[in-house]
Amino acid sequence: MPDYRQQQGQICETILTEWLLRQGYYVCRPLAAQGPVDCVAYNDDGQILLLDSKQDAKRINPGRKIASRVYRPLSAVQKLLGVRVAYIDLDTRDVHVVPPINKT
Repeated sequence: MPDYRQQQGQICETILTEWLLRQGYYVCRPLAAQGPVDCVAYNDDGQILLLDSKQDAKRINPGRKIASRVYRPLSAVQKLLGVRVAYIDLDTRDVHVVPPINKT
């Protein structure tokens, strides 16, 4: 039986893939389960995106009343490659990419 966290990760990757396709990107997903990127996307203008998908998590910091996103750090390899993190809300299927995507 698959690990619950792995299932959540696969769902996040699938939602991200659908979102990118709807944005007009072509999407490639690596065959290997481990690696610095979960998804490579490109468009007709030649823009290439390297994305790592993460389940969106929020917490309320001390002294505040509104929950804020928990930002995940990139590894050294991911920084070198220019990987962006896509935060996926499993309930609403919202996708938040950091840094944001600027269409060329």
